[in-house]
Amino acid sequence: MVSKAQIQFIRSLDRKKERDESGCFMAEGDKVVREALSLPPDSLFRIRLLYGLESWLEKYVTGATNHPVETCIVSEQELHRISFLKTPNQAVAVIQHPMVEAPVFDCREDLLIGLDQVQDPGNVGTIIRLAEWFGIAGVIASMDSADLYSPKVVQASMGSVFRVNMVQTTLDPFLLSLPGGFPVYATTLSGAPVYQIELTQNGIILLGNESKGLTTRYLQLATCNLSIPDFALGTRPESLNVSLAAAILCSEFRRR
Repeated sequence: MVSKAQIQFIRSLDRKKERDESGCFMAEGDKVVREALSLPPDSLFRIRLLYGLESWLEKYVTGATNHPVETCIVSEQELHRISFLKTPNQAVAVIQHPMVEAPVFDCREDLLIGLDQVQDPGNVGTIIRLAEWFGIAGVIASMDSADLYSPKVVQASMGSVFRVNMVQTTLDPFLLSLPGGFPVYATTLSGAPVYQIELTQNGIILLGNESKGLTTRYLQLATCNLSIPDFALGTRPESLNVSLAAAILCSEFRRR
């Protein structure tokens, strides 16, 4: 049985202020919650509360390596009341995210992704998932990008939020703190075609807002402005979706 107070708390995690104050975020759905349960016992992501259908909990909790502090069997109706999904999916977890300092990157070897005002949580979550797939050392998101622990970002990442180094910070100081000579690649429609320039194994790939692109000052800070050329015959789309662009660029960097 889920109390009114618990429902209010869970529903409040849709708001960044509440996530920041509680240090918790919400993960839901079979795939994402199972990813949380399979984290190592010493994981910094502690599952404070786990709500699930009885059959699902019996199947997945017993062998979990990251055990919940509290587990509660709920009905489908109760699950619907606490879920942010249109179609609730068997389990909901309240997870305490790590309150640790930003990771230290090795600027001689690490490839990073920087997000400037990328505001669609689906895009941000997909980019985090891509970062894990391509072995990207970290995702650095500006403060005006979608919150890295919002329910939609967590859902779109499909569990990659638990394994990718993520930092949400003011982008300007971060870029200015990078050592001299560290490659900064700015993506822009007017940049050099990515297939024609020499790429490094380290650096940061800057991706801009879905409609406005990168802020001008980041284009000026960059050591290289690059683009993904189109091969359209006749009329072409105005631009690529930012998460699609991220996938193409990461693939090209890793291919080299």
